[in-house]
Amino acid sequence: MGKPDLGRLIAQTMAPPTEGRTIEVITGDILEAQRKGGEAVLTIGKCLIEAKDMLSHGEWLPWLAEKVGYSEKTAQNFMRLAREFSNPQAIADLGATKALKLLALPPDEREKFVADHNVIDMTTRQLEQAIKERDEAKAAAEQAAADQRTAEQARDKMAEDMRLLNARLAGVREDREQAMENVARLEAELADLKGG
Repeated sequence: MGKPDLGRLIAQTMAPPTEGRTIEVITGDILEAQRKGGEAVLTIGKCLIEAKDMLSHGEWLPWLAEKVGYSEKTAQNFMRLAREFSNPQAIADLGATKALKLLALPPDEREKFVADHNVIDMTTRQLEQAIKERDEAKAAAEQAAADQRTAEQARDKMAEDMRLLNARLAGVREDREQAMENVARLEAELADLKGG
């Protein structure tokens, strides 16, 4: 499969509608451009990964700047998308910018997040806010769980302390009873000695 001619597609979209073009044809062109856009992003990322593996140490950044015209950060973003997304339609539907934002989520949570938040219809700013709110809610839940564990540990320690104190108290009561019995015995012996 050859590389899509994105320049031609963009030029077609910039030109005034051609006589005889129907809305169905225009819709098809848009959908095709979106599909190719997603494929293009993944193809660029895969090619960058391949090139980086192929080049010797110290050749990567000069090659990137001179031959491809990408910054290191841009290249890293394309490579991350290629590693993390295998479905070009997902990139086409979301757009590269939103797909990059979704990389902040653990891979096993992305699909559910996209489904739960209707990410396709969100702006990038709304997506950032939703991810931030998710992270804050997750942090709050983790803090609440940690607080609950701390409270349970404190309660368990108090229960253990009470058990030890009750055991000591029982021991002290037993010692007291023993002492009282000894006092009574000694008093009886004393009384016997005085009387006898």
